[in-house]
Amino acid sequence: MLRVCQYYGLFVLSLGAALALSGLPEAYAQSKVSYEEAWVKCKAEVVAQHGAGEGNTAAKYARGGACMKQYGYRLKKSARF
Repeated sequence: MLRVCQYYGLFVLSLGAALALSGLPEAYAQSKVSYEEAWVKCKAEVVAQHGAGEGNTAAKYARGGACMKQYGYRLKKSARF
């Protein structure tokens, strides 16, 4: 039983080392942009997909929120009192 646990531990450790060396953290660090930069990119993407008109605003809002989530942010909620 102890030998099996050692093999699993070695496997998990080697898998973690492979992921760390594969460049995944670098890719994440490069994709991290400021909130304002992400907003500009997402706004341009939504306008390109749905147009700038008054059309389906719910779809635009949902697509904008999904785009911001890709950059690691959520939409700021407006103050409604």
